[in-house]
Amino acid sequence: MNRIWAKSVLSLLLTACCLSHTCDVRAEILRLKSTAVVNSSVVRLGDVADVLNADEAEAARMQAMILQPAPAQGRTQVITVSQIRSRLQALGVDLSQLELTGRSQIRVSSESPREEPQVKKAATQQELQQTEEKVQQALQNWISRTAPQASHFTVSVRLQPADVPVVRETRADGFYFSQLDLNRQTEQPVLLQLKDAQGMVRQVRVVCQIQRVPEILAAKYTLNRGTVVRADDLVWMRPEKDQKGISDPRQVIGRELTRTVYQTQPMRTEDLIEVPLVRDGAIVTVYARRGGISVRREMRARGDGSMGDQITLIALEGRDRLTATVTGYNQTEVNYRPSSQMPQSTGIQFISGTTESAGPSRGGQVQTVYEIQRGGRSK
Repeated sequence: MNRIWAKSVLSLLLTACCLSHTCDVRAEILRLKSTAVVNSSVVRLGDVADVLNADEAEAARMQAMILQPAPAQGRTQVITVSQIRSRLQALGVDLSQLELTGRSQIRVSSESPREEPQVKKAATQQELQQTEEKVQQALQNWISRTAPQASHFTVSVRLQPADVPVVRETRADGFYFSQLDLNRQTEQPVLLQLKDAQGMVRQVRVVCQIQRVPEILAAKYTLNRGTVVRADDLVWMRPEKDQKGISDPRQVIGRELTRTVYQTQPMRTEDLIEVPLVRDGAIVTVYARRGGISVRREMRARGDGSMGDQITLIALEGRDRLTATVTGYNQTEVNYRPSSQMPQSTGIQFISGTTESAGPSRGGQVQTVYEIQRGGRSK
């Protein structure tokens, strides 16, 4: 009886030991997936299976095992259980300690590359300036074609930086402008229509300003230094870009040139002076007035002078010297009275040429209109 009881206890102990040993050496499990998406150039074991019943270090080691190259973009590969077994055996894995569960084959594909959102590059200041010059030239050409009777003008335009790329990529000969008022000289919005590189019609808002450029006066023929300019000596001409000149005939006619001006050259303010009523060395009459008494004397001028200029006079005999104001041709006056106290006079006119009266002006004086030919060209 005791012997039988002892054998039973021994059997129970052996069974317990076996069960305890089995729990300690239980196999690692690979649970295969049905599909996998990889984002690298190779397929790893961790991409197609979950590693179970393994410590953290062993699981990480097995997940990093490389099975085969990844499929190309847009393609799919099928990996079978037998292929996985063969590869793991080649890598030295003890398959007797490994249990494979799950799917018998895995469909593997490569992850599509992420499309980064395209950020529009802001136009540089140089690109903006070049594009505005392109539109400006195109607008000038378009106005010249559609309105050939329009007077001489300049055009300035402003673009939004966001519109620069599409305008830069389009040929200027395909630009079409609308909603443009040629009579408006302040800034105005204009609609620019164009076709982009894909042939799509695009519309761009452009702010433009049209400014008429007045014609300027030029020499009809060569005028020598010292010439008193007449209306017949002048022609109108269109100025070149950034060319300055005089548009008011009253600032030219009747004045004397300080240098020679050649044919078609524009007249400049710095080349003109008032016609001297007194020349250097001329004998002039100088008046001195006080109350109802007027005294005059002949003296010699030291320098040129126009109406209202002060010049120095010296005595014909002796050393007397004084300063007087020019009041007329070879006439001066000391203690000159203000113009408001002097009688109105038309003065002396050094103009020859064709003129016509335009009627009384606001001040009661006769305003002269000069007839000047057109057609001057700048060389």
